[in-house]
Amino acid sequence: MRRKFFITYVLLILIGIVLTGLITVSFIRINYIENAEYQLLSKIELINSFIEEKLDTSDMDEIDFDKYAKEYSKKIHIRVTFIDSKGIVVGDSEILKSDLMKVENHLDRPEIRDALKGKIGKKNRYSNTVKIDYIYVALPIKKNNHITGTTRLAYPLNEIRKVYYELLEYTCIAVICGIFVSMILGYRYVNNIMKPIKEITKASSRIADGHFKDRVYIQTDDEIEMLANTFNKMTQKLEDSVWELRDKNTKLQSMLTSMKDAVFAVDKHNKIILMNPLAMLLFGIEEDHVYGKNIFEVIKNNDLNSRIKNIILKGQIGKKKIVIDNEEQRVFKVYTNFIRLDIDPNRVIGTMALIEDITEVTKLENIRSEFVANVSHELKTPITSISGFIETLKDGAIEDGTVRNRFLDIIDIETQRLTRLIDDLLNLSEIESKRFSYRKEDICINEIIDEVFIMTEGIAKHKKIEYQIEIEYSLPIVRGNRDWFKQMIINLIENAIKYTPDFGKVTVRAYKRVNYIFIIVKDTGIGIPQEDISRLFERFYRVDKARSRKIGGTGLGLAIVKHIVIAFKGNISVNSELGKGSEFIVKIPI
Repeated sequence: MRRKFFITYVLLILIGIVLTGLITVSFIRINYIENAEYQLLSKIELINSFIEEKLDTSDMDEIDFDKYAKEYSKKIHIRVTFIDSKGIVVGDSEILKSDLMKVENHLDRPEIRDALKGKIGKKNRYSNTVKIDYIYVALPIKKNNHITGTTRLAYPLNEIRKVYYELLEYTCIAVICGIFVSMILGYRYVNNIMKPIKEITKASSRIADGHFKDRVYIQTDDEIEMLANTFNKMTQKLEDSVWELRDKNTKLQSMLTSMKDAVFAVDKHNKIILMNPLAMLLFGIEEDHVYGKNIFEVIKNNDLNSRIKNIILKGQIGKKKIVIDNEEQRVFKVYTNFIRLDIDPNRVIGTMALIEDITEVTKLENIRSEFVANVSHELKTPITSISGFIETLKDGAIEDGTVRNRFLDIIDIETQRLTRLIDDLLNLSEIESKRFSYRKEDICINEIIDEVFIMTEGIAKHKKIEYQIEIEYSLPIVRGNRDWFKQMIINLIENAIKYTPDFGKVTVRAYKRVNYIFIIVKDTGIGIPQEDISRLFERFYRVDKARSRKIGGTGLGLAIVKHIVIAFKGNISVNSELGKGSEFIVKIPI
């Protein structure tokens, strides 16, 4: 800025000096020409007075004008020309008398025409006769008030040009001296002006970098000092405003980040003005700077994009439930409201939306409803059966010993089935409720599997199933609820034996890999269809309901296994092929 200011200052001075010099030179030139014309006019009047005296006693033809032209020219050092009333040159100080006849007629010359009309003729032009630029001044020669010719004096302009160039030279010297002096004075002047401006600029730069404590102190008793004081006041207000905004922004960001729901806001042109991290995750937005962009251009999920666009563009304020079908179905509740100005509540500047993911809640609600329905059905079947047989016995069948014993056996079977169902429900409820607070004790996996093997060996022998265990020697101790762990092993092995036909094979393996213990229960049973594997661990879910009930299953065994595995912070997976058997793999961290 200092360079620009300095260059501008010097250019203004230069332009001022040059303009002043040119105007002065032009004024002097004009004045010089006017003075020369005035001098010529005075000399013409003297010459004409002499010639007119001669004409009083003689005629034009009797006067030797050429002689007088040369005499007067020597005296006044100016070209003198005499022209008669017909435009013929009768005498010229610059032309030989013998050559006068060759000179062209001057009647068309402007100054001659004016003089022959009785006026003063003036003209600046180039002379074709002597090849020089002249100032021409002409006056009429009169005899008895009758114009008989003209006297013309010509002053060469090269003299004027010489004076003009000298003036121009002096002007240039003055300009150079003026520029030199103005540069020295201007440099000091600009430095004095720029010093406080530089201080303000430096302080502004530091304030822009966040140093709001900086102030400028200038004492110049002029507008710059007033500017500095105003700048300091502005900086103080800016500092207060920035800290207030930072505080509000910190609180807002903390609130948005800690929210469990997605929140975003857009203006009337659907450009993002607010969005929390959860909303960016939900919309699949990976870029950091999304503010100011159209929300419908940054949402990656096309289905969600179209639903949100439909809500915002139609101005559907309030609560709305939407379902998104992608790889897995997700359910959301969208709460929307207009953003209004505090100072003008009638003016809407945008829309804010809160998106609550209720997928899990919906799933749990569906599971609860399904669970209640399944429990009701599972309890109703044996109870109905028991009730029916009791009614039959009351109606007289109790008198028939064979019928009575058969009915009582069925009632006993249904009662045991009901007991197993209630026990499984209680176990599942206990595991779910105490998952994060159950007692922890040392569990020897080798010992547990041996115990379960002894318990279930008889069932396997009864079905002539090849039953074997392959346990790595001295597996590490696991911490947790021993009863739950044993229940998990029992459920897996009993399931494998139940769903394996006679002469099949069940294998139990256990080994350590890195920081995990793997327990694998493999059978050669009926297998599980691939479409059923994902729902295998749901309560009361059965691949073959008729077969499961026939062999006494409650539909809760694998659900109990899953929750026990989760309690041990492990996971369970299934490999199965229909008609060839299944393999359950439990992975538990040590």
